Amino acid sequence: MARFLGWLTAFWMLALVARGQGEPACAPCKDRGMVACKLCASKPCVSQRGYLHCSVEIGCGDCGGVRWRECTQCEKAPEKDLGALRAELERWRHTRDPIDEHMARRDILHLDSKHYRLAFDLTRSPFKAASNPHDAAHATLDLLERSWDEFVADSGAGPQELTGIASVYLWSGEKDQEKASSKWTLEKSTSVAKLMGAEPVLSLCFGKGRLRDERDLEREFAHQLAHLWLSNVHKSIWLGGKKAGWLDEGYAHFCEQRRSGSIEVWCALSAKAQEDLGKWRFESEVLARSADGATVELASLSGLDTVALAPAQRLFAWSYVDYIVPPHPARLAQLARVLQSDKPTSEAIQTALGVSLTDFQLAWSTWMKATYSVRKR
Repeated sequence: MARFLGWLTAFWMLALVARGQGEPACAPCKDRGMVACKLCASKPCVSQRGYLHCSVEIGCGDCGGVRWRECTQCEKAPEKDLGALRAELERWRHTRDPIDEHMARRDILHLDSKHYRLAFDLTRSPFKAASNPHDAAHATLDLLERSWDEFVADSGAGPQELTGIASVYLWSGEKDQEKASSKWTLEKSTSVAKLMGAEPVLSLCFGKGRLRDERDLEREFAHQLAHLWLSNVHKSIWLGGKKAGWLDEGYAHFCEQRRSGSIEVWCALSAKAQEDLGKWRFESEVLARSADGATVELASLSGLDTVALAPAQRLFAWSYVDYIVPPHPARLAQLARVLQSDKPTSEAIQTALGVSLTDFQLAWSTWMKATYSVRKR
């Protein structure tokens, strides 16, 4: 009997030890010292490509945006320094105060990602998959990051060559667009304005003109962000003002075409010229003009700024970039490096692609005739 009682006592003690090791003393926090915030932990931000900060998220009155609260049922220290995290988020929120103060607003949504700072002021969502402005703001940030990923793949630029963070403003009112564009792009506009270079800026008014739905917004971003990132790479010089407008506008058209299947955004052209261009089908237009002996050769585009490019010159600039980027991935940054140094297009082509401008022109012609269709674009 004594032997049995001893065995039972030992079993009971082992059970207590196992219980102490396998089950937490504090059930609510499981000994972590913190519990999920009841107000916001179950309502995560909807993001496909990730984000760093969100003003809606940090607006939670219970946790300050960290999504955790200190456990009140035990005395264990939280696994994370929740106070420091709240203070960090609060400091970030104050970095957005200059925007709110200039616009005399406190209802603008602010989001940050690794490559963008977004100020979002749409009262209705332009996205079918986003039912409210908060989700739409994250969908917008996802679109922006997609353009970043595409540019890195197209250009082959390393992190040391793309050090800028782009600021993007999206407004629903023309007056706000004018006020913001005047301040941050130095260009007063009711529709779209941008600032090139080391700290690029894009400001857009949604809901008017050519920006009325999700497809319009996606196309506009693809075009305008191509300008911004190409101006940010390497020495942060805008090629459109450096006698290399063919690459600046050609790449923007290429990105727009790739994303939306059509080209409808034309920088620095009159409304009448843009209306005429809206009837063009780009592949068939290049084919027809080339067959008629009206090819605009790349050599004739060298030395022209973006604003100096005629419609037909922009058409062929797009086609040359269409030939450079997909068949020759990750060469765009090499082109930009040479052109930023006031070198001619011929030297840029030789450096980036390893062929003379004459051979490039012949190779493009062969590729274009074999690739383009009279039924497309």
